[in-house]
Amino acid sequence: MQSDSAMAIVSELPRPTLVFVASPENAERRSSTEWSHHVWPPRSEINYHGVEATLDAHSFNLQPGQLTEGGVWVISRGDGKPSSVNGIQLGWHIHPGLYKDSHTHFYVAWGVKKSRNKGCFNMVCPGFKKTSSNTAPGDVIHGNKPSITIRILKDKNTGDWNVYYGLNRDSPKKVGYFPRSLLPGMIDKPVELRVGGYVSHEKPTPSPPMGNGYVPSSGNAASINSLNFIDADGIYHVVNEDLPYVISREECHKQLKSYIDHGRFFYGGPGCSD
Repeated sequence: MQSDSAMAIVSELPRPTLVFVASPENAERRSSTEWSHHVWPPRSEINYHGVEATLDAHSFNLQPGQLTEGGVWVISRGDGKPSSVNGIQLGWHIHPGLYKDSHTHFYVAWGVKKSRNKGCFNMVCPGFKKTSSNTAPGDVIHGNKPSITIRILKDKNTGDWNVYYGLNRDSPKKVGYFPRSLLPGMIDKPVELRVGGYVSHEKPTPSPPMGNGYVPSSGNAASINSLNFIDADGIYHVVNEDLPYVISREECHKQLKSYIDHGRFFYGGPGCSD
């Protein structure tokens, strides 16, 4: 059991934002968030249980109060009310407020919207169970123009959500898992899958770049490749259809339109002006 002092420290650390729900705590911090995602909403004919993708990982010199991420999100909307949303996310990010540096890190996170005190990055609070002796959430991603391959997949037998990670096209290895009991809203519920980028900043710091800072139409933007959805039997399905694309601020990101082609798409752009 954590001590009162440990719990106080955890409560002061940055928490993952469930970007798919209006977040009143953002208003309290005077922070602004933007995202651009391709979305697979649950469908009656098929419910996927996981996703795998390879992402370019990028570097910036960010300030405390800024955050940029590229990754995947697995979401259960429960009964449709914002308070019933449960979610998992993983990928790469730069988060000076969390690490006290501006390095690029592999990360995982979870959240339960019903309680503002449930959820965290990596293993800041009890939740994610690490099983790897070589890789841990929060590890710095090294190398020149690195890429990461990430996979999250619901275990057919236990209901746990297993996380896999590979660097520079290495086959992803299991890092650990989110226990079934951690996210009650995701038990026996269809999930929504999202893939793309996310940024936030606490005013008055400026908005950081998303992806590598280039827009998709530039030909130089950040990419997500080998995008596969995974069904309940562990069968991979290359995403060949152009999924619905959502952006949080049309006035800022109208040039960020992205299209999927054979499991690949581009995303990102420069910081957004408030």
